[in-house]
Amino acid sequence: MKRIAIVAAAALACSAAPAASHKGAHQSDQAPWQQPSEWPDRIVVTMDGDPATSIGVSWRTAESVGATRAEIARALPDARFDQLATSVVAETQRLDLARFEHAGKIFSVEHNQDLPATSHHSLRFDGLEPDTLYAYRVQGAEGHWSEWFHTRTAPLSGPLRFIDLGDAQNGLASHWPRVIRAAFQSAPDARFILHAGDLVNRGSRDLEWAHWFRASGFIHGMIPAIPVTGNHEYDDYPLTEEEELELLSILWRPQFRLPEEPGLSAELQETVYAVRYSADLHVFVLNTNIDDMSEQAAWLDRQLEQSGARWRIVTAHHPIFSSGRDRDNPEGREILLPILLKHKVDLVLQGHDHTYARGSVGDRSQTPNRTAATDTADRNAIATMFVNSVSGPKQYKFNESGWDQYAPTGVTLERMGENTQFCQVIGIDGEALHYAAYTADGELYDEVQLTKSDTGIKTIAPRRSDLPAERRFSNTLPYESVRD
Repeated sequence: MKRIAIVAAAALACSAAPAASHKGAHQSDQAPWQQPSEWPDRIVVTMDGDPATSIGVSWRTAESVGATRAEIARALPDARFDQLATSVVAETQRLDLARFEHAGKIFSVEHNQDLPATSHHSLRFDGLEPDTLYAYRVQGAEGHWSEWFHTRTAPLSGPLRFIDLGDAQNGLASHWPRVIRAAFQSAPDARFILHAGDLVNRGSRDLEWAHWFRASGFIHGMIPAIPVTGNHEYDDYPLTEEEELELLSILWRPQFRLPEEPGLSAELQETVYAVRYSADLHVFVLNTNIDDMSEQAAWLDRQLEQSGARWRIVTAHHPIFSSGRDRDNPEGREILLPILLKHKVDLVLQGHDHTYARGSVGDRSQTPNRTAATDTADRNAIATMFVNSVSGPKQYKFNESGWDQYAPTGVTLERMGENTQFCQVIGIDGEALHYAAYTADGELYDEVQLTKSDTGIKTIAPRRSDLPAERRFSNTLPYESVRD
């Protein structure tokens, strides 16, 4: 069936006629924590402005809450710090979960037919101080307040850590919660959490988002999220017998307040964006679900050319070098890899393949005249490190030949894993980037350090010689798929 990839505008998704309230066969499938009420829930912090001086927050309520607000104050040790709180009015949009209008046609969302419409609220706290702990709370109906959350603005420079999670997707109410909680235990000081796509399995199915938000609990109310669109954040809708529309989840834009990028087309807004977190770190988010990547490639090339950050990280859902068996993304690799290597992007974080893989491409500009006397740092210089990972329980087999098929690019596979849920913690401190991958029980699985000299030469070195044996289907428990 031919697919026509189109992103539905959020305004259209939120302006359809109200869905009727039903009590039918699907009613028993609804979890208690899925039901909207006058109380705020699904609270998540994001970064749609300068993260050193602003904080973005989004939350949900019942449709009856048409207008609301939030409060913020410095997180002081005083018991009544809230006396100094200031109030900010939220932007509110209504979302019909059961159906939406796109290009003059009404589409039904199959999994949401018995659900009421909801209200989604968001705002940005501006004028804040860098690297400062703030307390905020959000309101549903008048007097229906959340608890006070602590969150910290970005530093102007200096050491920081963040969490990286590959596909959650499945087992959101059962198997994935332990991973995000283990990640939080491994890095309670994390400045943000990067989700490398496929946060859920069916992008517009509200129940799965209910599970996703419940799994993270208070974590996303404290630690900002950088979400990436995966292929499962898109839904297919029949258009004709031979064509279907592929549309971005109706919940994506209402749930996440994300940066808008001037100059990018409407279809890419809030799915392709950059976060300049500090003087030391710049993060670039791509949407690899789009067939024609030329607009994003040109944008990324310009952004990297202009970035003065010491460390630059790119994240996308589909890997440049696939690790899942019988999977590959040659079109993306053809257009993106030259840009990544041209600018010597330090780290590329990806998902999609439901395996673990870490490798790197050597820095050819440092190795054309290698001799026995060449400095060790020069001989071990790399251009870019690549990571594929998975945090959910859905697992695939690794390519039989590893990354051998990509040898002409100069990439080397350095660590792999199967049949295992992972989380990654990345730390940046001056000339060093520390990378560590953990299994769901908190055990260290992989660890390296990138070191970048003042001249830009970047080397990679293992931190531990006693890492556990690589996990494979052959030496782990028998695998069975996990259903939602």
